[in-house]
Amino acid sequence: MEYKLRASRLNLHYGAFHALKDVSIAVKPQMITAIIGPSGCGKSTLLRCFNRMNDLTDGVHVSGEIRLDDQDIYHSPDLPVTSLRRRVGMVFQRPNPFPLSVFDNIAYGRRVHGLSDDLGEVVRSALMATRLWDDLKDRLDSPALDLSAEQQQRLCISRLVAIEPEVLLMDEPCSALDPIATQHIEELMQLLAERYTIVIVTHNMQQAARVSKETAFMLLGDLVEFGPTTDIFTKPRDRRTEEYVTGRYG
Repeated sequence: MEYKLRASRLNLHYGAFHALKDVSIAVKPQMITAIIGPSGCGKSTLLRCFNRMNDLTDGVHVSGEIRLDDQDIYHSPDLPVTSLRRRVGMVFQRPNPFPLSVFDNIAYGRRVHGLSDDLGEVVRSALMATRLWDDLKDRLDSPALDLSAEQQQRLCISRLVAIEPEVLLMDEPCSALDPIATQHIEELMQLLAERYTIVIVTHNMQQAARVSKETAFMLLGDLVEFGPTTDIFTKPRDRRTEEYVTGRYG
């Protein structure tokens, strides 16, 4: 079986707090994998391990292994953090466009990575990938902060697409959006999954059921259960999973 990301016996401590406990999970390519669970269970912490965002937090200690394709992301000399984060990008809970124009937002990552060739075509392609081109092709010089919340989130995804990543990490990408905008972003995720590996953290179990092919359920730092989304929601193996997905707690 082919995997894009694989964590093996992953542990993470914030100081004395044990946030992830022997987590092992394998994420398949070009599909959506959801991570669900109650607040504080370690979902976002696990997601941030996949591109080493937790390295930016004081007092963090990580043990175990994570592989991107066949490279150990913590120990491979051929995979520095800058290269990792180009290959594995992240979309956050709230849209975070830079206080720049639409064009400069999308071009920003390529300029940082020294990829300044044909930026006009790159911007066009990135906006087309997120279905923003028709809306914004005449507004490329306008401030990105003037866009609607949904457009800002799509713009942030465009900014990632422009640097040609392999994996998109999405941490509650619809939490700041209304139901119609949420539906549009979900449709976009399913479209992007034809080209990218997507891992999404969500509190919205209906969202996980709608968009993902596989789902992981986490509780108190443990990966309780992982498998096909239909199985997690209709015939979970673990009683704790059943109690969560049926709304008995969380």
